[in-house]
Amino acid sequence: MRNTEKEILARAIEQFEELTGYATEIKQEFKLPKNKIVDARVRIPKIKVNFYAEIKINITNQTLGAVVHQIKELTKGGNELLITHYVTPQIAERLKGMNMQFLDTAGNAFINLPNLFLYIKGNKTKEDFVREKPVRAFQPAGLQLIYALICNPGLENKPYRMMAEKAMIANGAVTLVVKDLKKLGYLIDMGKQGRRIINKKELLNRWVNLYAELLRPKLLLGIYRTDNTDWWKQQDITNIKGLYGGETAAALLTKYLKPQNHTIYAEKNYGKLLLQLKLKNDPHGNVEVLEKFWNFNDVMEKNNIVNPVLIYADLLATGDNRNIETAKLVYDKEVIRYIRED
Repeated sequence: MRNTEKEILARAIEQFEELTGYATEIKQEFKLPKNKIVDARVRIPKIKVNFYAEIKINITNQTLGAVVHQIKELTKGGNELLITHYVTPQIAERLKGMNMQFLDTAGNAFINLPNLFLYIKGNKTKEDFVREKPVRAFQPAGLQLIYALICNPGLENKPYRMMAEKAMIANGAVTLVVKDLKKLGYLIDMGKQGRRIINKKELLNRWVNLYAELLRPKLLLGIYRTDNTDWWKQQDITNIKGLYGGETAAALLTKYLKPQNHTIYAEKNYGKLLLQLKLKNDPHGNVEVLEKFWNFNDVMEKNNIVNPVLIYADLLATGDNRNIETAKLVYDKEVIRYIRED
């Protein structure tokens, strides 16, 4: 763990011990079965409880869904615990609704055990842990390239010019991002055997979090509404260069979710799409149009939807419980094949 994360862990545990009177034992970078590692195991000897903790410097509404899903996926039903710098009252309510236990450095907490219940929100933080600025690989251009690499196995061995074209970024940006991915341990150069993406699951997790926070907000072209609740079931929008993402795509892919909000990825000039779908401007509407940020054909486009990796990211970005549940279905059914280590 980085020093900032260790400091957050120490301060959050100190607050917990003051609140409860329970002493704790901390073991950092604790190994779980199947070689999974959590940031820390927090043991309370007096009541014989172990928490398996992941530390996140900052939590936002955009990253909340991904963080909760990733922690629960890591611990697989264990006594998971989120430790972070500060949880706002609104996010505390959402975490409690997801039954996601947490501690922060301000003394806010949610612990839900048979022999210990704790729910505190509204304590103000006195200090600010400034998150380090992401390296180029995890800034918007890098996120576009990572998406293209995840969706197109083997693309890492193509010329930089082709990578740039598929990710819709400059050639020079590819050079810098590839350098970062090598340095961070996500890309290795095997000489005559070419380059290879590794640690794909970790790379995906980082991408999903930062896509929601840094790239997705930049892609918004407009928010609209339509009076026809079932319009998406009959509308093929590929002829007007549109594709469904988010809840709409998940509904078409899994048949599990009834979408409340709709996402469409389109090119910048999307006037025909608005006319065909009869969409009306409304800042509180339930149809968002985002700019398409990739330039490659995907097998899912024949079904009118974006790649499952993007559907998964869109669902988690909502932070909605039912969408997180659907995201897990999409992950288990579709996304998993993109992150298998060969």
